[in-house]
Amino acid sequence: MAVASASVAAAVLFAPTASAIGHLGAAPVAPAGAVSSAVVPQSAWDTLSKIDAGQWPPNDGSGTRGGAAWANREGTLPRDDAAGNPIGYREWDVNPKRPGQGRDAERIVTGDDGSAWYTGDLFATFTRMR
Repeated sequence: MAVASASVAAAVLFAPTASAIGHLGAAPVAPAGAVSSAVVPQSAWDTLSKIDAGQWPPNDGSGTRGGAAWANREGTLPRDDAAGNPIGYREWDVNPKRPGQGRDAERIVTGDDGSAWYTGDLFATFTRMR
């Protein structure tokens, strides 16, 4: 799916009791956590393109991680798609790990339903990318 603007996410703001319209008009179960309408940085869009192309994380020994299962234990993101099927998630570092430093707080979480979510605060809040 093409993104109209690389610097602005078409995010949906979720509240604990809100009903939400999801990707392509599907109506997922509303999550119980914080989903914001914050702007997604260009670096996250670039990383998502690499994830989609199978080119992330880099195989350079840097310690950058990607593709591990993410449990969504808090139920922050939708647990089920519009048809009631459970959504499995994977997490990805947005930025390459720097030598001598820990991984930063920016992540992308992708769902097996085709969704992608950006978090700049290590899973406290999310902005829907698609």
